[in-house]
Amino acid sequence: MNPLIRVALALLLLAGQVIAQAGEAIRIGGTGSALGTMKLLGEAFVRQHREVGTVTILPSLGSPGGLSALDAGVADVAVTSRPLRERERRPYQRVIEYGRSPFALVTNRTDIAELTMRQVADMLSGRTTHWPDGQLVRIVLRPESDGDSRYLADMAPEIAAALELAHQRPGMIVAPTDQDAADQAERQPGSLATNTVALLRSEGRRLHTIALDGAHPTARALADGSYRFYKPFFMVIRNDAPPGVAAFAEFVQGDEARSILEANGHLVAN
Repeated sequence: MNPLIRVALALLLLAGQVIAQAGEAIRIGGTGSALGTMKLLGEAFVRQHREVGTVTILPSLGSPGGLSALDAGVADVAVTSRPLRERERRPYQRVIEYGRSPFALVTNRTDIAELTMRQVADMLSGRTTHWPDGQLVRIVLRPESDGDSRYLADMAPEIAAALELAHQRPGMIVAPTDQDAADQAERQPGSLATNTVALLRSEGRRLHTIALDGAHPTARALADGSYRFYKPFFMVIRNDAPPGVAAFAEFVQGDEARSILEANGHLVAN
């Protein structure tokens, strides 16, 4: 969906609430992978800052949509899962990297703990169509232009080649957002999808991560370099942000927020 259309839909969904709480609510929008954790951080922040009425989480807009919402004044905080591109930078922005979370293959099966890169490539391409017990492998893709498709392709050359074939296979499930991908992965028997550990933990998803070539997708493995695939998370606010928004940005960089982030699958820089 076009980011501007998503912003318009978010406005329609939240118009009454935003008008009723003008000057009190902090509105956060952007990449779906960050929203569950931002909800937890917002709840903790409001407990400390009673002058802030609510922290409102907009529907998943994606990284570009979150930045468009910030530009339009629809969001007070944009969250992205990648560094800003040159065309997205503005003189008024303050950009803060607040954590990284493993980007992983996930499934609703409880008995699949590990795959090789070659096995993943074979499943994407259709060379392997069933799990070892005979259950159909149901792939959940993201749109070809989506950042998650690029993250998946970057895992290995054979996966990149197989992903191109996967998008040409008829009848494939393509999920437009991070939350849609998690919904489909939970719903489809024998699923194989991608997502972040941050989303799985913060939203309490009934999904399990899969080790790749023996490397496990954990924050500790990111720290020691044994697992290499992750999404970086950035918070973007205006330099002239209202006091409540500026206070929230400082809170996210503090000790209480660090505990919340680490509990929800983030590696936080020292």
